Amino acid sequence: MTIDDVPGVTFALAVGMGAIHMASPAITPLSYTALAPWMHAGVDHLLNNLLVFTLLGAWVERRLGWAKFLFVSMVMAYLALYLPIVFGYGELSRGASGLTMALTGYAILALLVTFTEQLETLDVGTGEGLFSFGILLVLVYLTVDAWQTVQRFVGVEPRPDGVAVSAHLTGLVLGMVWFGWRMVRYGLTDA
Repeated sequence: MTIDDVPGVTFALAVGMGAIHMASPAITPLSYTALAPWMHAGVDHLLNNLLVFTLLGAWVERRLGWAKFLFVSMVMAYLALYLPIVFGYGELSRGASGLTMALTGYAILALLVTFTEQLETLDVGTGEGLFSFGILLVLVYLTVDAWQTVQRFVGVEPRPDGVAVSAHLTGLVLGMVWFGWRMVRYGLTDA
């Protein structure tokens, strides 16, 4: 077991989100600029983000290593919140939803590659079949969630009050672009 086998960055960021929520800093221009991706609008918001972030974050961190994961998590978290403001298609928001959607975008493509590779060598009589089915279920869930985000953004579905749909969509696109960049650089299997 190496340091990269333990999702320490995921754990540290999750604890940090919880600590910032508990400290409940006053929202000022400076605190918002520095802490917006880690601040949440209530316990439900925090728990929803932590659930997705810890599951996908741990998987992505193990896949890529802690240093790359830390860098990408920090960049994606801020870009997902601030790009909509800079380009005028969203408003101020807070929370790690943009980061979780970036992990979702990356995971959808990475799991699709993994799933199709496993189908080629699948032996239904072993545990591989169950594992592949599990990957398929996660893939379907993430894809439906991503599709719902797209529908909310374009107006096919209503935008729920208090949900930063623009940050969600930005994160989703960033995660997919990140996978594409890694695919070009490292190849499809190692993206």
